[in-house]
Amino acid sequence: MVNIILTVESLNFNIRNTNILNNIDFELHGFQVVTLLGPNGTGKSTLLKSLAAQLYCQQGHILLNDIDAEKCRSLYLTKIGYMPENALIIPELTVMEQLQLMANGKQLQDTHNAIESVIEQCQLKNVLDKRTCQLSLGFTQRLNLAQAIMNKPQLLIMDEPLNGLDPHLIIEFRNIIKQLKKDTLIIMSTHYLAEAQTISDRVLIMQNGQMLDDLNMSQQLEGFDLEKAYMQHTAPQVACT
Repeated sequence: MVNIILTVESLNFNIRNTNILNNIDFELHGFQVVTLLGPNGTGKSTLLKSLAAQLYCQQGHILLNDIDAEKCRSLYLTKIGYMPENALIIPELTVMEQLQLMANGKQLQDTHNAIESVIEQCQLKNVLDKRTCQLSLGFTQRLNLAQAIMNKPQLLIMDEPLNGLDPHLIIEFRNIIKQLKKDTLIIMSTHYLAEAQTISDRVLIMQNGQMLDDLNMSQQLEGFDLEKAYMQHTAPQVACT
């Protein structure tokens, strides 16, 4: 079994003299689900895009088993999967055509088996002939995920995968994620605190581009309330008068 180590060192990202990410440091070992929490505009998506090598590191380093995300970007991309908040799909294509297009784009050695595997994992068999523009939100998210895991990534990055899903679909996604984490390091963002507490092995809390806390969920005492901890960390600062 591959030993997965993701290292983020002194990561900074600045836009128009505004610090979006400010000296982000953390290290993750092994297969697990790590959830990124924080208010809107706090840098979560920027961090995930950096981990997905969609943004270049202005300062700092991202390493996956010593593979540098910037210096060895092509190799790094073969080891990861990225599920953006908005699915990267072409509305005129059928689901099968979209999967074939993605498989060809990733230059997989065995496209047939790769496609068949994600069809089963993401339960897409009944919609293969549908155009992607006709899919419900739930199936669109399944297709989005299928594209991300087609190359059997060591690291899977998901930006708000549960956004807009009803409770039944959230439970379905939770079960898929539990299966994937058997051989994948998963990093996801969400605003669903209860779901984060249920599914996460670790929780990283961000605000204003900084990492405020790193919680190992297995080490929390019985009765630990993630919602309370989150609100304490991210409560607005009231100025003294």
